Amino acid sequence: MKHKAGIRQKVVTIICLSTLSIIFIAVGIGYFLAFILSHDMVGGVNRKLSQQLSGQISKIIDEEFAKVSAYSNDPIWKESALKADAKYQAMDEDAFKAYESDINARWAKAKIESALVREYLDNDVSAKLKALAKADRILSGISLIDARGGLVGASQKPENFIISYERWRAPASGIKKDRVFIGDVEFDEGLNTWVIPAAAPIKDESGAIIGFLRAGLSTERLFAPLADFRVDKTGHAMLVSGRGRIIFHPGISQINVPMAAEAGYKRLLVSKGQFGTVREQGLHGGKLMFVAFSEVVSPFLSDNGITWRVFIEQDAREVFAPLNRFISWIIAAVIFLLIIIIPIGYVFSGIIVKPIRELKSAVAQVISGNWAYKIKIKTGDEIEEFAEAFNDMVADIKDKQENIVGARNELEELSKSLEKKVAERTTELTDAKNELGLYTKKLERALMIKSDFISMASHELRTPLTAIKEGIAIISEGKAGIVSEKQKEFLDIARRNVDRLSRFINDILDLQKLEQGKVIFKMELNDINETAREVADTMRSLAENKKLQLKVALADGIPLIPFDKDKITQVIVNLLNNAIKFTEKGTVSISTHLEKGYVQVSVSDTGPGINEEDAANLFRKFIQLEEGLERKHSGTGLGLVICKYMIDSHKGKIWVESRPGDGATFSFILPVTERRG
Repeated sequence: MKHKAGIRQKVVTIICLSTLSIIFIAVGIGYFLAFILSHDMVGGVNRKLSQQLSGQISKIIDEEFAKVSAYSNDPIWKESALKADAKYQAMDEDAFKAYESDINARWAKAKIESALVREYLDNDVSAKLKALAKADRILSGISLIDARGGLVGASQKPENFIISYERWRAPASGIKKDRVFIGDVEFDEGLNTWVIPAAAPIKDESGAIIGFLRAGLSTERLFAPLADFRVDKTGHAMLVSGRGRIIFHPGISQINVPMAAEAGYKRLLVSKGQFGTVREQGLHGGKLMFVAFSEVVSPFLSDNGITWRVFIEQDAREVFAPLNRFISWIIAAVIFLLIIIIPIGYVFSGIIVKPIRELKSAVAQVISGNWAYKIKIKTGDEIEEFAEAFNDMVADIKDKQENIVGARNELEELSKSLEKKVAERTTELTDAKNELGLYTKKLERALMIKSDFISMASHELRTPLTAIKEGIAIISEGKAGIVSEKQKEFLDIARRNVDRLSRFINDILDLQKLEQGKVIFKMELNDINETAREVADTMRSLAENKKLQLKVALADGIPLIPFDKDKITQVIVNLLNNAIKFTEKGTVSISTHLEKGYVQVSVSDTGPGINEEDAANLFRKFIQLEEGLERKHSGTGLGLVICKYMIDSHKGKIWVESRPGDGATFSFILPVTERRG
């Protein structure tokens, strides 16, 4: 016998797997807790550092933009702006646009040493502006612009002579006097550097804006604290706008680009501790970075609706490197532990395997037929109990085997006897089956003969009945001679009996056609309320002759449903005729209402009612409630049977509800939609 794995091997495997499971669970929980601790600790430290940097940037911004605001208060700017504005007085809008196009074209082509450029860079205003720029190392350039956006003077040649300043006019007119307009970061072609544009409005005594003092602040100098900041090998600081675009990044000229994907940036902004991980877009090859941030708080920024945030970012692999080294040490320790556990487990497993091998040997002895073999194991544990139970089991099986052999012999004898009885009974059942088949054929033949006889008799009786009816009519009308009143009375009795016999024959023929499936139903969409009303109008005179009240209660909203109008009219006529016939006083009513998927028609009366035994037989052939000499009303006993056949053919149902003395209600239902099959 070939074994895939021994018990000793399995025991060793279980010991190793149990040990590994415990270690892995412990390491997993430890790693998770250590990761959270490291994540929160590094995030908290970097957030504090970003807050410190934000404070430094806020201080620099407040100082620099306060200087720009202070510079704008010099009276020379107002005088120069008003003087420059005088040259536009005689220009209409078209003339100004022509002048703007011409001067900008000439300015773009002019060299720095040309007369046009020197006129505006060497005047008194420009000299003062150059002095301001030289004194403030953060200013990359500063210029004075008149009321129409034209250049009055500058510390260096700007790109255009006349610039559009409408983006400054609206916000400048609404801010406080000591605040300046701040724009998005832009690239200064002249200085080949990124700058933050700022514009301080210059107003006359009436408060009208007559010009702007426009300055460009170098991002490299303005954000110098960010450029000098470092954390470990990869940690650095950068400035990001409220929309998530980079304003300043040390060592990288690619500015005004998204820091990260929009979803990742928004997730950071709502993070609980203002730190987390995000995958950057392109700056570091799409690496996963650990970032912390803090908002730069400055009234100059808030008044201009600007949000800046200082971000400290560091490669996530560097942040969690100590934790990863710890996991590596744990893995090495686990491998070393396995090397020790495997041989120890192998030795101890031998103690468990030895008694099991003895059990295996005992099983082999029993299989070979040695039922007297006994296991002798003394381990003092469950294995010893198992060995004793095995010995008891073998002894019990031996006794039961002997009993089974005896029982098997008895069963074989009983089986032979039973087979004989089954064969005899089968022969009897076969004979009975053949005899039943013969009786069935005879019964079918008798039913066919009965049907043919009824059909033949009914057809044969129609012709003489017609002749008798016509003869009675001729005699009654006096065409064959004078007839006395007494004779007329007898003739009327004869005529009524002929009519009754004719109806009986017609009912028999109709029933026979229904039973043989020869009646064709013309299923069309019809109004059941209209059909019921027509029948009620037809039968009303019959009810009034008996001084009965005929009530009609038809429900609204009943849709057109598929049914054979002639057949359903016949059903309603039969039900109403019976109700009027058996009601001596009171009311006969017909009603309709809509059920779920069905329309119900009910005919009620205040007649004598029907007991439960009679109600069960009403829809059987030739059944009438009045028997023998007690019969007061004529009838064939086939009307309700024909009604049932017709309603069944419409996939509907007909029934009666009644109690003796409380009248009766006959109801039938028809499906709203035609049901197939």
